[in-house]
Order: sequence, then C-alpha cells, then structure tokens
Amino acid sequence: MPVVSTTAYDPAESALTLARSLANDAAGAVFSDAVLLPFLNSAYRALQRELAESGVSVLTSQVDLDLPLTNGVTNTVISDVTTPQLPTDLLAPHQLLEQTTGSSDVFTPMEKITSGLPNFQPGVRLRMWEWREDAIQLVGATQETTVRIRYEKSLPAIVLSTDPIQIRSSVDPLAYAVAAMAARSRGAQALAADLFALAENAAEKLIERYVRPEQFKGRRRKPYGYRRRIIYL
Repeated sequence: MPVVSTTAYDPAESALTLARSLANDAAGAVFSDAVLLPFLNSAYRALQRELAESGVSVLTSQVDLDLPLTNGVTNTVISDVTTPQLPTDLLAPHQLLEQTTGSSDVFTPMEKITSGLPNFQPGVRLRMWEWREDAIQLVGATQETTVRIRYEKSLPAIVLSTDPIQIRSSVDPLAYAVAAMAARSRGAQALAADLFALAENAAEKLIERYVRPEQFKGRRRKPYGYRRRIIYL
C-alpha cells in the first residue's frame, strides 16, 4: 500500500534520480525504479538502524491503549494478536505509563522488569511490565486501565517513487548507498567502495545534525578511534 505523500519530506524519486546520476545512468536505461527500489529500502532500513542506535528520537512514537476488564482483570499480555494489539510499526517498547481509563489522573510511569514478573496478585494498578517473546507481559489490574506505550518504530517500506522518505534531509546518504549497491551489482567494486564511503560520511553528518539539539540527553561516549559501520542488507 503506497504511503500517503506529504510536502514535509522528499519523495523517493529524489534519491533514485541522484543514485542513477551517480551510477552514470541518468536516463534510467539500466537502473529503473523497479531495479533500484529494493536497494533504496535496504539503505532506508540501515539508516533507521543507525539513527536508533544513536538515540535519535525521530523514530520514537507513542500510543494509548485502553485495557478493559475480563473476568475482573485487565489483559496480562499485549501482543500482535491480542485486543488491543501492539502498534503495527512497533519494534520495541521503551517506556510504559498507566492511567485509570476515563480519569483525569496524570499518567504514572510503570517499572520495567527484565528478569520475569513477580508472582503478585492483580491490584488497582498494573505497576510493572516486561517485554518478552515479542509481547508486553503484565500482572493485570482490577480496574480498567489506559496504557501509554512509548516505543521505537519502523518506517513503512517505500513502494512507489512518489512515496515520502520519512527521514528529513536523508536524500544524499540514501542515494549514495543505492548507487553503491547498484554499482556492486554490476561488478564495479571500486566505484561501489567509493560510494559506500560517501554514504557512510553523509549518514554520519545527518546523525550529527539530529543529535546536536539533543545533546542535553545522557549518551554513552564512543571509544577513541571508533568508526561507525553501516550494514546494508
């Protein structure tokens, strides 16, 4: 299903056109959209991983889910097949908060457990949660509860050249990576290596632009001599 277009982002065609020029095929005689779109989606996924690993909040989203009572207790699991279910673009939850459904109470942070939920009886609050087996595990509550999930999301795949690239100012790193994969597919290894290097450099610059306004956030420093490697699948 095509992504709804928006003027806030560059269309995929911008990256595809630049990639064809870099691969010396501006007319698209060899590298048509159909040929390049799989490369573009690979580069798109790689850039998303790099942004997420760098702590960039552009890939963070939020959703509120109402948990009704069933036999006096709310859901103890939220997964891809439950009702309500996890957002379809969720990769991993980062934080959960809770509020009594329909109330004006402030959302209260829940405790994230990583070694198994304790064997508690359900109370009026959920209190804690665990991410296990691709599902949010809960103790359950004895009153209807609204859960706010803040999570890392994945962006929809690019299907058409008119689809928006939902990472601002990312045309250059994506185009370099697409051109590199196109060159490699034709055996032009030296050109591919040069283009991959340009893609990595452009991605680094993009990440720096995103990270700079968020420098007040705590971040783990990279060791001296560290060089990020972007893996394209």
